[in-house]
Amino acid sequence: MNRKKKYKNLPLDPRATALVVIDMENDFCKPGGKRYHPEGVDEVIPQCQKLLEKCRSAGAHVIFVQSVRDETSPEFVRFGTAPFILRDTWGSAYIEELRPMQQEPIVEKETHDCFHRTEMDALLGRLGITPETHSIIVMGVAADVCVYHAAIGFHVRHYNVVVPIDCCAGSPRGRHMLEQQMEGPAYNYNVAVTHSDLIAFT
Repeated sequence: MNRKKKYKNLPLDPRATALVVIDMENDFCKPGGKRYHPEGVDEVIPQCQKLLEKCRSAGAHVIFVQSVRDETSPEFVRFGTAPFILRDTWGSAYIEELRPMQQEPIVEKETHDCFHRTEMDALLGRLGITPETHSIIVMGVAADVCVYHAAIGFHVRHYNVVVPIDCCAGSPRGRHMLEQQMEGPAYNYNVAVTHSDLIAFT
């Protein structure tokens, strides 16, 4: 199917839009990272860069979500997963291409869910970002894991959610899962799947 026919132009008011960047960290996105898989990641980084700059230039809010773990994380201690994205290490740092600016808030999380025991709800309240007023663009890694959980988190809070699928890193299977799920009738009334070049700020 022709992409231009499948995805529609999506005009947004930058004053009523927030970009939420999910987990674009070295362990996931760079050679030497403990969870790095080049397929479905390397080609997404330039698209994320372009969308981030578009949002910054237009004056939209930008929020970064950063996954971190401690040595005592249940994933490692109880379930035997090899440690990754350890706090204050290269692995959990954001990649150079998508480094947060000083004024851009960072929400730390210790699970796939950017709302579970995090400051996300409180931050949205402080910034005046409400379901009645704002659209949320979600991008990052991985499409069928943390991006999916973030999209669901904003969806169930009744935000208008935008998922630029070309800015969602992960395997082709993972991207397909995210897109197929979000386009279903349980979600598509307030979630729009599109491509980043079809997002226009008015």
